[in-house]
Amino acid sequence: MISRDLAKLGGALLVGAALAFPAGLLVAGWADAPQDRPPPRSSGPAAVRDVYSPAVRSDPWFIERQRVGIEALENHCRQTGENCPEAREARRWLDEQAQGN
Repeated sequence: MISRDLAKLGGALLVGAALAFPAGLLVAGWADAPQDRPPPRSSGPAAVRDVYSPAVRSDPWFIERQRVGIEALENHCRQTGENCPEAREARRWLDEQAQGN
């Protein structure tokens, strides 16, 4: 008799949870939350990456971060003579990106 009551109680809890969860989402407002995006930023120096931009490679923040890394790679090449082909190729890519913008 006790196991039968526990089974009924468990079933009732599952049904209650199945009904209460969507109702809670509706009450909390998640079902119709606005999908507002911030206004587009001005085309000045970028302090952070534009996370809403679909074109990462043309994002000014990304290009600036790549430039810093390429300059460090070129400096390493000058000092040690290592990774020079990579530094040249990276500089070529950065110059192509600058011409494309």
